[in-house]
Amino acid sequence: MESFEIKYDNTLDEISKGYSLFWKKYALRRTIIFTIVYAIALGVGIDFVVRDYTNMPGYILTVIGLGMIFSTWTKPYYAKKRLLKTLESFGEERYSAVFSEKKIVIDTEILPDEETETVAVTSQGVMTVGEDVEIPEEQMIKHEKTNISLRTEKLDSLETEEMFLLFVNKALIYIFPKRCLDEEQKGKLKDYFEDKNI
Repeated sequence: MESFEIKYDNTLDEISKGYSLFWKKYALRRTIIFTIVYAIALGVGIDFVVRDYTNMPGYILTVIGLGMIFSTWTKPYYAKKRLLKTLESFGEERYSAVFSEKKIVIDTEILPDEETETVAVTSQGVMTVGEDVEIPEEQMIKHEKTNISLRTEKLDSLETEEMFLLFVNKALIYIFPKRCLDEEQKGKLKDYFEDKNI
């Protein structure tokens, strides 16, 4: 299969939907299992309290069970909210992805009118520095492309009406919106995932 390239961007709405699909695919089952465990603890706590209203361990189990169930279901919501807020502060970014026989390379495009800053790790943290300042090689933060090896990474994909999603090692997701692709690119991407059993 010949390599091909797509260029795209992600809206906050697309990232939100992608995150939700990612959570349903990899975390929902675990969340349900933990909820069952905490519900059992809650039930035991309530049983202790009903049998003897002075039973302090019963109240403790009840509170812990309720708290953990609440935390288990609200944690993904707040994690998504924090992620979207962080990404919103970055502003608009465009990406390019090259799909080849052995790997997928994803890069953030530097737009022509975009000013780039030189950034270095210093004793005071990560700092923006002027062009006339010399920075030791080991302190520089470099712009690097993401290389996803088809041989070493465990990949999975999903197609919806609005996007293609690429899941990497149950820990990372890439979203390729269909609105950024023409019909030929949509076909190539679909065929690529099928050909590579992703």
